[in-house]
Amino acid sequence: MSTIEIKPDYYDDFHCIGGECSFTCCQEWKISVDRQTKKKWRSVTAPGDLKQNGRLPSGLSEHSSLSQFIKKVDDTDVIGLLPDMKCPFLDCDHLCRLVKEHGEEMLSVTCHEFPRENHAFPDRTEKALVSCCPEIVDRWNEKETLNFTGLDYKDGEALKCGSVNDILKLTRDLMMFHLSDESSDNRTNLLTAFFILLDIYNKDSIDDIKDYTDPESIIKLKKSIKKLERNEEDSMNERNELFLDITENYSSEGRYTGFLKPLREASLSFLYDNTDKFNELLSTYEKLLRNYLVSETFSNLLIPGMDLRDMVLQFEWMMMEYASILQALYLTWTMTPDHKLTYESVRDMIVLISRLTGYDASDIEEYLTNSFESPVWDFGYADFLLG
Repeated sequence: MSTIEIKPDYYDDFHCIGGECSFTCCQEWKISVDRQTKKKWRSVTAPGDLKQNGRLPSGLSEHSSLSQFIKKVDDTDVIGLLPDMKCPFLDCDHLCRLVKEHGEEMLSVTCHEFPRENHAFPDRTEKALVSCCPEIVDRWNEKETLNFTGLDYKDGEALKCGSVNDILKLTRDLMMFHLSDESSDNRTNLLTAFFILLDIYNKDSIDDIKDYTDPESIIKLKKSIKKLERNEEDSMNERNELFLDITENYSSEGRYTGFLKPLREASLSFLYDNTDKFNELLSTYEKLLRNYLVSETFSNLLIPGMDLRDMVLQFEWMMMEYASILQALYLTWTMTPDHKLTYESVRDMIVLISRLTGYDASDIEEYLTNSFESPVWDFGYADFLLG
């Protein structure tokens, strides 16, 4: 077993802030319960004051075992939420009753590890912190750029030393390299990275990493991307349809209604208008969104068992998430009387869209297959979507 670890330099400093959290993960989300926890919960009785505090689900008694709080949703064991869409174990101070009474060892793996993710490879372990947690977004907002122990992704020369035998890691690191470019805007960086990813996918190899890191060649590529003709109104209409589509299921289930109801109402009556002022305000969050894209690429683009095609689909999904965040922010901006775009709004939309789109690889492929002529896009559609 390898002892090499790659992780964000703030990974070990992270801790859940509990009741101070602005966007609790114990509300409206599907909280999965693993098999071992389910077995353990069979012999543990629910906290005694759930009934008097109005937190006891219908049909259960104060003497019910914890396992009776589990429901099957989409073939997955999850904690059954109350009508207010909150976990029954969530206290009024936004702390967990299970932790208070039994300690963290009583939590399911999901509750215990979130927002951490560990990916084990033959030669290394990669540890990530994902975007569904507002505390993580706060960390990104504080940093000029993201750094990882064991990974120097911002150095093109260091990338040239990467093993061409591990094409997947080299490709992922190359995507992070291009997305972190502070000399270009995020849209250009995304399209540059996607163009290169498609080239690697079609060749099924990286013959020479210098082909994808040479400064002069990259500058030419970016100039060509910026010269492409585009229609902002058509692109925003496409993003608006995408936003409605990805929020449909959660809206019909009554989840995240505080966010989704006004956003979907604005989306359903969406009419394109001049976006200069919005784009000016959005540009103040360019650094935060760049850090978001780099972190998402690190945590989601390479998962054990993936191949190059999976990476392409995952990158497309990330572009869809990014486009949906932009549309959600634009809708939020139009609904704000003083037409401001606060950091809290940006953070909430990153967290919200990340939670709505947290699908596994098979679900992502099914969505892309059903929604597009081909699940692997041509470059033109990515350019159109990002506008």
